[in-house]
Amino acid sequence: MQNQNKKNISILILLIVSTWTFNSNANQFDNDQPTILITGSNRNIGLEFVKQFSQKDWNVIATCRNPKDADELNAFARNNENVVIEQLDITNNEHINNLSLKYEDQAIDILLNNAGLTPRYLSAFRKLSAVDEDIARESFEINALGTMKVIQAFMKNVQESNNGKIIALSSKASSFGERLKVPMMYSYAMSKAALNSMIYSLSFESKRKDVIVISLSPGMVNTTPGTSIMGAIEVEESVSKMMVVIDGLTMEDNGLFLDYEDGRTIDW
Repeated sequence: MQNQNKKNISILILLIVSTWTFNSNANQFDNDQPTILITGSNRNIGLEFVKQFSQKDWNVIATCRNPKDADELNAFARNNENVVIEQLDITNNEHINNLSLKYEDQAIDILLNNAGLTPRYLSAFRKLSAVDEDIARESFEINALGTMKVIQAFMKNVQESNNGKIIALSSKASSFGERLKVPMMYSYAMSKAALNSMIYSLSFESKRKDVIVISLSPGMVNTTPGTSIMGAIEVEESVSKMMVVIDGLTMEDNGLFLDYEDGRTIDW
């Protein structure tokens, strides 16, 4: 009996310590400053968003699939205490649920959905006969359904903000009006069109909750080190201009597909 009591006490202590550890990082933010949660924060556009929002003194919840491998993100976070790194694979329901529980009391001013599956440059030009069904399915799972699940999980957090915004990074490849008139990026374009449709539908619901939701094109961006696409812009320029657009959003923009350059509306 005595051994059982000791065992029960040990379990209780372990639970208390575990709970304290689980919540400790979540409570480190300066709540006088706004908070942003960014998916896909380990490189390129997501990482640049982390850097620029951190430099503006925002609390940054920087998420990625494999934090231990995110060397540049980890190095930046070590020198910027307003950045917390969290594991989040947006196709993993357990990851989403755990992170949602951890931050259940944290107001989120901007939920920035950056994580996505982008085709490699050469594979983007494959014709219909070469479209891989598994990659197409994965594109929908990440670019559309994964983003939807993240928004489902954190909508209440955004509602707690006085000026809540949900941003989904899309692409002109999904636009019937402005895409290049060539057969390319089938899987990517279809999945981003599905994302846009979800955002448009959500806008009718979010307006009643006083939350602005938009799709946002980052432009054609050089994201592969050592390569340069003709006419493409650098990551720093894309993110700087998107931040101006995001900062200026009003409820009149709710449900629109906007361009990074000047916030103009892109045809669906």
